[in-house]
Amino acid sequence: MHTSRKITPLINGCIDPSGFKPSCITVIEGTSALVPDTLFNLCARSAVTGRDVILVDGANSFNPYAISRAVKFMGFEPKSTLSRIHVARAFTEYQMDAIISGMREAVIRWEPQLLAVLYLSNLFSMQDGKKLFSPILKSLKEVTRSLNTITVVTSFGGMWWADQLVAGNADRVIRIEEKKDIVKVRDGDNLFEHVNVPPGQTRFNDYFAGG
Repeated sequence: MHTSRKITPLINGCIDPSGFKPSCITVIEGTSALVPDTLFNLCARSAVTGRDVILVDGANSFNPYAISRAVKFMGFEPKSTLSRIHVARAFTEYQMDAIISGMREAVIRWEPQLLAVLYLSNLFSMQDGKKLFSPILKSLKEVTRSLNTITVVTSFGGMWWADQLVAGNADRVIRIEEKKDIVKVRDGDNLFEHVNVPPGQTRFNDYFAGG
């Protein structure tokens, strides 16, 4: 986990920020811890500008400490920044359905710069989940487009039907893979590779990229 936190700013640096566009859904997928860490950094970037963030957690994986670290890295005070991030947690597929169904009212109230969803598909089963999930995605897309929000969803990105459906409905898919000492980030046609170094050592390029 120490290595993942260390290189998260570098991962964000290789992802084109102009690709996070209003009225579009971006999916960040993969099993690496860098997937939620990247989303937490996006939340921090939005909050430090004075804009609110709505974050929906579908895997009980919201980490305020990760956001605080990102905020400190940017040179801001975490306490006031975290107050701009409004978190809704779902523990069942029906709770997720209720949260997304009420998202229009929440977006109108908070006017967030970013609508973030941690692992939208995580709670959905093979039976009732299939009946609920397509309408939920449709509702999320409608809110994103009609209210001009930047929506970012994380996914494990496997062969699970719900993960496939999430990616298929996205405007942009970013995949992060972490194997041994190599991190690969694929953003459309762009591929970034980062080779981890032992703790306490820093590569010349990483020194400048990390600020």
